[in-house]
Amino acid sequence: MTRAYTDEELPLPLLHRTSARPNAKTVVGAPLRVPTEAPLRRDYRESRIRDRLSPASAGALMGLLAGAAGLGVVHAMHVVLVSQGAERLTASIGLPSDVALPAAYLVAAVAGAAVGSAFAGLTKHLRRFLPLMFWAIVFFASLTMLLLAGSAVYGHGFGVSVTPAILVASVVYAVVVSLELPLRKRG
Repeated sequence: MTRAYTDEELPLPLLHRTSARPNAKTVVGAPLRVPTEAPLRRDYRESRIRDRLSPASAGALMGLLAGAAGLGVVHAMHVVLVSQGAERLTASIGLPSDVALPAAYLVAAVAGAAVGSAFAGLTKHLRRFLPLMFWAIVFFASLTMLLLAGSAVYGHGFGVSVTPAILVASVVYAVVVSLELPLRKRG
């Protein structure tokens, strides 16, 4: 037996578009019609289908470049400090001194890829470039200032002499890592 609906009992799809069942019964001789308006809410899976790369892989690729670029900024501003620090670290693990800087850039690139992948995964719903870049600059500059303040208090002033270079490097990192959006977004 078919149930007849009154006007107050008709189900209304408020958030999702529904499709009519193939064996839908008719109400008072007319087939049930489904509204054809666009859904009120956008499904995030739609945007993911249109992406070229996943946010995590695009963030890892750009983070790889951004990590090396960030170390490059600090190295350009403080050549002697970065070179001596890299040579001390490679000597402590038994590597020759001629691979000190390439190893430092490799470590910075790998760490940048990990952070870039996590950042892109967290900001996957930001689909416009300027808001993403603004958020990246604010986020990474704030995080860098927090880490530098912690190192000044608990690290006995380690990094105080290179603080401006590290802040500039964090802004460069933020700008480069935000270029993951054009890399993954199609159109």
